[in-house]
Amino acid sequence: MKQRNKRDIRDFIYIFQILIRILLVFLPQTGYIHPDEIFQSVEVLAGKILDVQYSPPWEFNVTSPIRSMTIPTFTVGLSYVFLRNFNGLAKVFLNQALLTPYMLLIVPRLLMCFFSFGVDYCLYKLCLNNNEKYKSRLIILSSSYVMFVFGTRTFSNTVELILFSLLLYFVCESLTFNNILLKRKEYVNFRYDQSKTTADKAKFHKLRLYLTSDSYRNCFLISTLTVFGFFNRPTFLAFAVIPIFFWLYRGIGSKSVTPLTFYSRLLVFAIFSIPSFLLNILSDSFYYGYLTWGEVGVLDISINNFVFTPLNFLRYNSQLENLAIHGLHPRFLHILVNIPLLFNVVGVYAVCTIGKYVYFCCLRKLNLLPSVRSIKCLMTLSFIVPLAILSIFPHQEPRFLIPLILPLVYLHAIAILPEKDHTIVEAPKVPSTVQSKKGTPSTFLLKIWLLVNVILTLLYGFVHQGGVYQATEYLSYQMGAVSTNTEYHIVTSHIYSIPESFFLQHSKYQLYLKGKINTVVSKRVFLYEEGSKDISLITKKLKLLLDLRKFSVKESKTYLLISGSLEDSLDYEFRESNLKLHLIKKFYPHLSFEAFPDFSIYCLDLTKPLYKYNCLPLPLEQYMRWIFSLFGLNLYRVEFKA
Repeated sequence: MKQRNKRDIRDFIYIFQILIRILLVFLPQTGYIHPDEIFQSVEVLAGKILDVQYSPPWEFNVTSPIRSMTIPTFTVGLSYVFLRNFNGLAKVFLNQALLTPYMLLIVPRLLMCFFSFGVDYCLYKLCLNNNEKYKSRLIILSSSYVMFVFGTRTFSNTVELILFSLLLYFVCESLTFNNILLKRKEYVNFRYDQSKTTADKAKFHKLRLYLTSDSYRNCFLISTLTVFGFFNRPTFLAFAVIPIFFWLYRGIGSKSVTPLTFYSRLLVFAIFSIPSFLLNILSDSFYYGYLTWGEVGVLDISINNFVFTPLNFLRYNSQLENLAIHGLHPRFLHILVNIPLLFNVVGVYAVCTIGKYVYFCCLRKLNLLPSVRSIKCLMTLSFIVPLAILSIFPHQEPRFLIPLILPLVYLHAIAILPEKDHTIVEAPKVPSTVQSKKGTPSTFLLKIWLLVNVILTLLYGFVHQGGVYQATEYLSYQMGAVSTNTEYHIVTSHIYSIPESFFLQHSKYQLYLKGKINTVVSKRVFLYEEGSKDISLITKKLKLLLDLRKFSVKESKTYLLISGSLEDSLDYEFRESNLKLHLIKKFYPHLSFEAFPDFSIYCLDLTKPLYKYNCLPLPLEQYMRWIFSLFGLNLYRVEFKA
């Protein structure tokens, strides 16, 4: 009865974590992990489908595009099509617009959240098919900030995670089925050889015919997932190479499977890849304008009418000078920093396990390694090989590794949250002193796991660049409340790029029907990204913009959006200039690592002796207000002094 109650508690915990994942989408999460989250799908498709002004990034340059748009179009794109249609219905029947920055943010995230449950399902089926405990694994997976934050975002890495999970499931299902079938075949063949009568031989011969071949089981699904994953991110091949090899090689060496089967599977795999391969190429060719229906209609088609985005991706990333633009990292960064950062306890446990396996290999104790044909070996190599391949490239970001969470949780989650065996006969109870010693490490690891994931969920989900979305939403509503002839010039500093589509401004230089009059919309919002430039250069930029606006007949507003941690430096710089700042609003929480707060400027009276350099002492209340102000994003209206 106690065991039943514990199972119910684990079920309740998992359902609770699922509800949290959904709730975090609707809050919404204001954290801005990386510009690619918005600019590789949301920004571009919002502009095209919702007919708003947008800023397409360099990856979508039609001369050499490196991003395939097939998956984003059928995910984010379709979600925006539904939003556009429902917005039209809401305007007619409810007199209410659904097209808001909030909806632009959460609609694709809600879709990605729904797809992320596919990872949970794959883990559940993997455990079930291989007689492994699944409840602890599901709890560890769903409590990870990778699922809470990355799993609900519109990264191509999130799509890669989902496709890799599906690939592992179908490969493991094929392996499991193959093992069962081989045992049955060997048994039937054995009984056939041992049969002494014609009737017995006929019976077992019929059974042999009944056991159909599984040589190409799930082949179409596996090849399709591989192709779509390759077009989504060519690095998907690093993740797919081990599962595909295991699928091709399964059963080789047994009496009923010949070595020729490997090549026949490879050939069928290649043939089944053709439809999805052509679909992606055609989709991208139409999207980027290389191919048009007019050319198809008159059959005026050549090789130049097609674009192969993965090739452009590989060409670009094979050049070191291109990677240097995005940042070069040491090649050990993935294994020493990114793995612990993403997977904390599970990641450290996995790295230690790799070290243990290397040690066994050095001692030639190969019998202590996982069996070559086992699911555990597949999962272990599905972690080691992609990590090794991705570590070759000098540009290494944590999100590149998020697909590894499934094999890691499958292998090591039980070490964090042990799950009891279901036994009919209860084993003798261990003395309580021994139990406490054995129980303490697992509880300790679980506490660390939960604590770190809560902290990182708050950091990346809400705090990191958290003011950018809030400021964008605020400015969008302000723009809707004033005349459309008013121009907005927004200078940003030490923050990530603002998604222009979230301002919901009509596409420029197009005709729109307003009542019975056709009106032309000109560009109204101008963004100036200053990166991490010095405050003095930003001041010069603002002065130049204001000087230019003197000669404009249109009314305009000039804003500065900058991290609150630079407030003191900004005040000092503007004190010496002829510009005046009006603080419009502060957006909390916001932390920009590009302008990390300097805590040494002010201090408490009691802590002043602890500072190496002189600091300005403040009363406790004033000091706490100053600390709080460091974690905000400030929006200023900039004007000339009277």
